[in-house]
Amino acid sequence: MSEMRINKYIAACGYASRRKADELVEKGLVTVNGKVIDEPGFMVDVENDAVKVKNKLLKIQNADLYYVLNKPLNYLSSNQDPHSKNLARNLIHYKGHLFSVGRLDSDTSGLLIYTNDGDFANIMTHPSYNIKKRYEVILNGYLKDDIKESIEEGVSLEDGKTKKCRIEIKKRTSNSTRLHIIISEGKNRQIRRMFEKFGFTVVELKRLTHGRIALGEVKEGKYRVFTNDELAYVDELKRKHL
Repeated sequence: MSEMRINKYIAACGYASRRKADELVEKGLVTVNGKVIDEPGFMVDVENDAVKVKNKLLKIQNADLYYVLNKPLNYLSSNQDPHSKNLARNLIHYKGHLFSVGRLDSDTSGLLIYTNDGDFANIMTHPSYNIKKRYEVILNGYLKDDIKESIEEGVSLEDGKTKKCRIEIKKRTSNSTRLHIIISEGKNRQIRRMFEKFGFTVVELKRLTHGRIALGEVKEGKYRVFTNDELAYVDELKRKHL
């Protein structure tokens, strides 16, 4: 008999990370053979047990999948509205279960990772792991050095002060600034709100990297699978944090 801890089984099915799986168990949303399981250490008989989350039967994925998508503007990054015609997920020609690693707003373009590996997704998005993301930003005005430095030190927003970040100025004119900003958190519409605090409007926003995963030359609306180096990065993260 092949046994597996319940949280690892749920993650292996691509449903959620192990941490999220523990929360589902604690909330009484997981059943095994029709019985509610409330023990995080419960062992599943992989070959014979029927595991359900919210009455959905789970099956272990044959392989972990990882895609880099260049999300266009006006596409939704999650399945919040399954009836929308503009779901970024639908740009990937794979019909199995995938979910986005974090999200991008409809008016933000660029790198979006899709996977069925819940543990990897959790590591990439949880604030405690401090995974950095690089964005290209175009502002509607000249960003002075003193304001740049203030933003880098952290900006007080309604939902708390942002962590320190780094800004690299690429080009400034009298009425616009193009820059890269590197952050390690993901508050709702964070970058836009950080600059709005100082009177700027973000005209364009595009994500370029997430950790060591880079958008590269992927054209808008297109996608690619992870390279061997990127798969090695996934393994490195999981060995370090799991």
